[in-house]
Amino acid sequence: MVVRVYFVSSTGRRDIRKGQIHIFSVLSSWKYDYEAIDVAAPENENERNFILDSGKKADDGHIILPQIFQEKQCCGSYDDFLHAIEHERLQTFLRHENKD
Repeated sequence: MVVRVYFVSSTGRRDIRKGQIHIFSVLSSWKYDYEAIDVAAPENENERNFILDSGKKADDGHIILPQIFQEKQCCGSYDDFLHAIEHERLQTFLRHENKD
């Protein structure tokens, strides 16, 4: 099962950009297979619609990016990812109980 990271390449927000880079570097260093999906890319319209329908939303109803999914199940946002790392629960967060 592949972890999917939905992100946006065209953001002017430094905090979002840094969060995305952090997710990619942690997943790479832990040797997780992951797929990075840029929801801003025109060719990813289906994925953009999926994240709009299934993604975690802020209190104001807007989608929070980046978001991490295991197949079609939302694991959470960057803040959830950080919380999992801080509490040494990344495998559980990513729903990888028996990571190789």
